[in-house]
Amino acid sequence: MISDDDLLAELRTLLDRLDPMPARVRDAAVAAGALLGIDWDELELFTADRVLVRGDGEVWRGDGLVVELGARLTGLVDHDLGVSHIELHSRDGATLLLPDSVGTFSADLPDGRVRLVLHRSHAAALVSPWLR
Repeated sequence: MISDDDLLAELRTLLDRLDPMPARVRDAAVAAGALLGIDWDELELFTADRVLVRGDGEVWRGDGLVVELGARLTGLVDHDLGVSHIELHSRDGATLLLPDSVGTFSADLPDGRVRLVLHRSHAAALVSPWLR
């Protein structure tokens, strides 16, 4: 039997393929956020190949960021991005993550979809797409 999360993931993939979100809808959401004083930029992430050592999971890469979704969420952020802290958003709310001196961070992975908000010291926050 398929779990609810797996079913939702399959439906999301199908809908993204058959009826993707129009760019104008995304642009309208960004404009609405700007009216509310929300200053952020989209962080583009791409799936990356990885060597499975134990278990299964996904790896996402973007400019200055690598994130692995496995048994836990682990990541590495480039110091050049100037990230002061990271929010992990899920259906359960937001969790604050602090990168260490090397730029690594980790957290228990909540059920369902997640996204990251990278807050930067001297620039707009970077927001990832919803993952999983």
